[in-house]
Amino acid sequence: MLELFASQIINGLAIGQVYALIALGFSLVFGVSNLINFAQGALFMLGAFIAFSGVTVLHLPLPAAALLSVAVVTLLGVLLERVALRPLENAPYIAPVLSTLAISLIIDQLAEIIWSPEGQAFPVPFEEQTYFFGAAYITSTDLLIFGFGALATIALTLFLSRTWLGRTLRATAQDRDAAAQLGVRTANVKRLAFGLAGALGALSGILVALYFKSVFPQMGLPYGLKGFAAALLGGLTSTPGAVLGGLLLGVVETLASAYVGEGYRDLVAYTLVLVFLVFRPQGLLGDRRLDALGGAGGAAGAMPSTSVLASSSSQRSAVRVWELPPWGFLAAGAGLALLPLATQNAYLLQSVAYAMIFALLVASVTLVSGSLGILSIGHMAFYGVGAYTVGILARNHGWPAEAALVGAALVTAVIAMVAALPLLKLSGHTAALGTLAVGQIGYLIFMVWLDVTRGPMGFIGIPAPRLALLGGLTLSSLVDKFLLIAAVAAVALALAQRQLDSGLGRVWRGIREDRLAAHAAGLPVRRYILLGFALSGVLAGTAGGLFAYVQNVVSPESFTVSASILLLTIAVLGGLGNITGAALAGFTLTLLPELLRPFAEWRMIAYGVALLIMLRIRPHGLLGAR
Repeated sequence: MLELFASQIINGLAIGQVYALIALGFSLVFGVSNLINFAQGALFMLGAFIAFSGVTVLHLPLPAAALLSVAVVTLLGVLLERVALRPLENAPYIAPVLSTLAISLIIDQLAEIIWSPEGQAFPVPFEEQTYFFGAAYITSTDLLIFGFGALATIALTLFLSRTWLGRTLRATAQDRDAAAQLGVRTANVKRLAFGLAGALGALSGILVALYFKSVFPQMGLPYGLKGFAAALLGGLTSTPGAVLGGLLLGVVETLASAYVGEGYRDLVAYTLVLVFLVFRPQGLLGDRRLDALGGAGGAAGAMPSTSVLASSSSQRSAVRVWELPPWGFLAAGAGLALLPLATQNAYLLQSVAYAMIFALLVASVTLVSGSLGILSIGHMAFYGVGAYTVGILARNHGWPAEAALVGAALVTAVIAMVAALPLLKLSGHTAALGTLAVGQIGYLIFMVWLDVTRGPMGFIGIPAPRLALLGGLTLSSLVDKFLLIAAVAAVALALAQRQLDSGLGRVWRGIREDRLAAHAAGLPVRRYILLGFALSGVLAGTAGGLFAYVQNVVSPESFTVSASILLLTIAVLGGLGNITGAALAGFTLTLLPELLRPFAEWRMIAYGVALLIMLRIRPHGLLGAR
C-alpha cells in the first residue's frame, strides 16, 4: 500500500509539472493584463499538433519539431494579444475574456478540419524504461516530463528575476500605471507575456503528447481547464503559486484515481477548485489583488459589472433595444405551431423542434449572465439535470408529461439554487469561474453516477410524452411532440419576459450594476440572486426535459463545458439580458447549421468570428442588451 502511494505521488508530480506550465501561462497573462486567457488551452493543443506534424510530415527529429512548435505558438500568442486584447483595452472586464473564448472556439475547430477530429498516435523516439524503487516505480517518460518542466520553470524564474525584461514584466504586473510613468512600454510587456504564455503552452502540450503518446483536437479544453484550476489553487497573482498549484492538482488527481476510481479524478479536482474559490479565492500563495476578477469577496468592495452593458452604459439612449412583449412569444409559438400544416418534412420539423428547445435554453443563460451579471460558463449542467429528471420520472416511474416536465423544472431550480450557494461570496469573474467548476462537476457526475445516469452509456428508452390532462393521450408522432415543444417554450418564454418587465427584473439589473449599492439600499441581495438562479433553472430544466422527450436518449456528451461556452456566445450575440435576442439567436444559430449541414464543420468558426466582430462593433448584441 505504501509503495502504491509513493508511485502515485511520483506520477502525480510528473503530470502536475505539466499543469504548472499551463498555470504559469495563465499567471503571466493575468499579471500584466488583468485578463484570464481562455485561449491558453487552444495554444496547448496547437503546440502538440505542430510538433506532431513536424515529426510525421516534415520528418524532423523530435527536438527540432519541439523547437519549431514553441516558436510558432509563441508568435501566435503575440498575435492573440493583438487580436483579443488590444482592440478591447477600454472595454469592460468581460469583453476580452469572451474574445479569448471566441478565439479558442476558432482554433479548436480549425484543428479538427486540418488534422481530423480523431486522435492520432504521437511518435515517441525512445523506448520507455521503468525504474523500480522497491515496489514503487517511475518511467523514463515521467522523468523526462518532470525534468523539462522543472527546467522551464527554473528558466522562467531566472528570467523574471535576473533580466531587465523580466523585471519590467514584474513591475507591470505590480502596478501598470506606475511602470508606464517610469518609461516602461507596457504594450510591449503585454505582448511579451502572451508570447511567453504561448511558449509554455506549446511545451506543456508536447509533454502531454509524450505522456499519453497521442494527440487529439479536443485536448485543449480539458487541459486548459486543469491548468487554470492549478493557477487558481496556487494563486493567479503568484508564479510560485502556479507551480505549487499544478503539483498539488496532479498529486490529488492521481491519488483520487488510485484510491477512489479513475472516473473520479476530475470530479475530485474540480470540487477542490470550487472549495478554494469559496474559502480562499486568492489561492495558496496569491494575494487579494483580484480587482480584475471583481474582488475576492461578494460585496467587499465596488463590484465591476460583468455585463457587456458596462461598455455601452453611456450610449444606452442611442442604442435601441428590441424586445417582444410577453404575448409576442405566445404569438410566435402559435405561428410555429402552424408549420406542420405547411410541411411534413420530418427532418425540417425535428430541426425546428431542437431550435425552439435551444431558444429556451439560451434564454435561461441570458437571465443569469445578463440580468444578474453573473457570467454562467457551466449552464449545460442544469440542462442535463432537467433531461435526466424527465428520463427517470417518465421511464422509471411512468409519470405523465405534465408532471414530469414540472418535476424537471422544480428539481433543476433547486439544484441551481444549491449550485449558486457557493457563488454568493464571489463576484465578477470569480463567480463566473465558480459556474465553470459547477458545470464541469455536473458533467462528471453524469459520467460516474452509473446507478442513476448509466454513465457514458446514456439513459435510453425514454417513452413518448403522455398527457394526463387529455385522457392519457400519447404524443408518439414527431408532429405531436413539435406542438408540445412550441406550446411549452412559448409559455415559458412569455412568463420569463413578464418577470424581467416587472419590479423583480429591475431589482436583478440593479444588483448587476452595483451589488454594494443594492446591499446599502437594504435589498436582500443573496435572496434575489438565488431566486434568479431558480428561475433560470426552471427554464433550463424545462428545455432539458423537452430535449429528453424528443431525443429518447440522454447521454453526458450533450452537457459538456464546451457546449456551455457555445451557449454563452449565442447569448452575447443576441444581447445579454434580452430574452428576445437570446431566443432569436438560439433559434437561428441552432437551425442554420442543420439547414446547411454540408458546412456544419464551420459552425464553431462562424460563432467565434461573429462573437469577435460583435464585441468590437456592437457589444450590446444584435437586438441590444438590457
